[in-house]
Amino acid sequence: RDVAPSRGLGDVYKRQGKSSKTEKLNLRERNNMNFSELFGNAQWVTCDSGCTSPVIKGGFFIEEPKKAEITICGLGFFRLWINGREVSEDKFVPVNSQYCKRDLTAFEYPILDELSYRTYAVRYDISEFVVDGKNDIRVILGCGWFAQQKRSAEGFAKYGDIKLCYKIDVENKSGKKYALVSDESLEWKQSRITENNIYFGEVHDMSLADELTANSGFQNVIKAPAHETQFFVQDCPADRVERVIKPAKLFDLGEVSIYDMGENISGYPVVAATVDGANITVRCSEEINPDGTLNFDSCDCGQLQKDEYRNAKKGEECMPWFTWHGFRYFELTNNAKPVRCEVVHSDCAVTSSFESDSEMLNWLYDAYIRTQLSNMHSGVPSDCPHIERLGYTGDGQLCCEAAMMLLDSQKFYKKWLEDISDCQSIGNGHVQHTAPFMGGGGGPAGWGGAIAVAPYEMYKIYGDKETFRRYLPKILRYFDYLDSRSSGGLVCREEEGGWCLGDWCPPEQITICEPFVNTALYVKQMMMTKEASEAIGESKTAAMLEKRIEEKKQAILNAYYSPQTGSFIGDAQGANSFAVDIGLGGERAFNNTKKKYDAADAFDTGIFGTDILTRVLFERGCADTAFHLLTSTGKGSFYNMKKQGATTIWENWDGERSHSHPMFGAVTRYLFSFILGITQEKNSAGYEKIVIAPQIPDGLNRASGHITTVRGEIAVSFVRTEREMDFYVTVPQKAWFTYGSDCEYELWEGENHIHIDFEE
Repeated sequence: RDVAPSRGLGDVYKRQGKSSKTEKLNLRERNNMNFSELFGNAQWVTCDSGCTSPVIKGGFFIEEPKKAEITICGLGFFRLWINGREVSEDKFVPVNSQYCKRDLTAFEYPILDELSYRTYAVRYDISEFVVDGKNDIRVILGCGWFAQQKRSAEGFAKYGDIKLCYKIDVENKSGKKYALVSDESLEWKQSRITENNIYFGEVHDMSLADELTANSGFQNVIKAPAHETQFFVQDCPADRVERVIKPAKLFDLGEVSIYDMGENISGYPVVAATVDGANITVRCSEEINPDGTLNFDSCDCGQLQKDEYRNAKKGEECMPWFTWHGFRYFELTNNAKPVRCEVVHSDCAVTSSFESDSEMLNWLYDAYIRTQLSNMHSGVPSDCPHIERLGYTGDGQLCCEAAMMLLDSQKFYKKWLEDISDCQSIGNGHVQHTAPFMGGGGGPAGWGGAIAVAPYEMYKIYGDKETFRRYLPKILRYFDYLDSRSSGGLVCREEEGGWCLGDWCPPEQITICEPFVNTALYVKQMMMTKEASEAIGESKTAAMLEKRIEEKKQAILNAYYSPQTGSFIGDAQGANSFAVDIGLGGERAFNNTKKKYDAADAFDTGIFGTDILTRVLFERGCADTAFHLLTSTGKGSFYNMKKQGATTIWENWDGERSHSHPMFGAVTRYLFSFILGITQEKNSAGYEKIVIAPQIPDGLNRASGHITTVRGEIAVSFVRTEREMDFYVTVPQKAWFTYGSDCEYELWEGENHIHIDFEE
């Protein structure tokens, strides 16, 4: 029997005077514009269809320039030079988005939803690049996602062909202002990049490497079609070269040599020919075989990450321009040598640190940071940096709090929230499994529920009530959608013929029921939304949510709780922790799960269960059990990854498929919120009311770390001996410190020292 609410939460919002007709507008940032507002009378231009990476050049005249600014969009990606100088170090711009309408039935299973669309332009101050008189502008385009048509695992997803549009706003010294725009007077020729694909790599003909200086061989551009979309100026961080690593040579295999980065990264090798006219090949992988050859199992053997450079001159540096690779090892033909490897990801600084006397916890922090950064590209948090490279809403919602806590990522996630919004069905509120939408499997609450979790975390971490307020109508519509896909009060399906996952990637076959997982996650998401709704004064919404929460809890009890055992589904793969997390099962269910995992040699849980189980144990004062699991050595353990040489977190506990997948790393946040105890009062947001409440397990005697909040840096360190313990705490304002049941101190702004003598 289908159970639909008699009064949907979306209807509640209408009765409160927030018409759904204005919802789409309200969710747009204030800087959205139509084409003419952004580009004036500029034209989209392109080249012959056989070329996927042209250089487009033009000339313009400026008399006594005082200021010049360019607004530019090259799809999929572009690089820009003015008078022979590259304007920015940004890579993979503009950021990836749900660009425009396309045939969604081409995907693995058809999606009939009506979505929303946006395209970003980039704005640069080019005052220092222009000169008095004649100026030269050159742009090289690449396919990116917009024109990608080679990878078809999720169905061909091409939006359109490459194209360029720009407007240069000029002010001269006399105060005169005018604009120069792209039009059919521009010219194009083939760049050195003869093939480019974001998944498979690039082919460069280095004999064409004069494209930035040549003035011959060009032909007139072709007017390109416009696409219906909303335009925005990009304000989230672009990708940059963040580090440089010198690779180490491992093996000489005759025609090729194998090199090791020492860690799994996203980026690419920069190589140089050792002879003139060299045809160089570079292939990348995460693992190697015992004989020293590359092992492509974790990267997809049918989708090799390969770059080719033809006709290279001796000493000439070669690297891909419009893609990155996810790898630790690379193979290079022996007519070239590596110069360096550039680590590339979104420019989100690491604003945290963690170090302890536990080698496993140290590895977990380092591996999570490296994995998360490797999966932040072109404004999207991806699942992996090589195979799919998609903004899975499941991985994204699991890790968003950790990333917001530990990285400078507020603008990054604010942009991704808009992607989630664009990928919500205008008709029924369904949220896709990837944002921007590029196919992919998933499930209801664990994936689409990102539309509730991510705005809530923006509110909790940054105190951003306005973003949550703007998203609340979208969240409520998704809750209505989940109810429309319920039977007997349980979320049991999604779109017909599509995916409906519950938990994912446990070490053994999934036995925890999908309706149980999705309904429990749905309840938790309503609890989050209720808390934030109360904070913004939406008391009627909070009351409606409370009623629905109780209805769903009862449905879970009726279907899955055993009074005889005091457990849910026999505590299969952490089932009790899902229930305890939403207030079901009481002490009996919790004690059952604690007993089970005290005796376990590893996690038996999937991506959601691992995170929830760890948090539930810490929240109920069982730091020893949580620490035991985080440092365990069985099959479903982080140790199992570490002992096999992993420097990033795997997609599966056993190492199958991707070896750079952040989802299991969501638990890293608990090193800070529980072990170091950096948290805030229950109804606080943005660390307005800071509480330091460490939970220190047996076996951990020293730890230190910090996070950087919107209010400033919070740092905690402790050292424990048999007789005493010392805490050193730095806070940006007055705060409270608690340890155990009888130790409480008021902290003052700045550095604080708390000494505890166990013998007193």
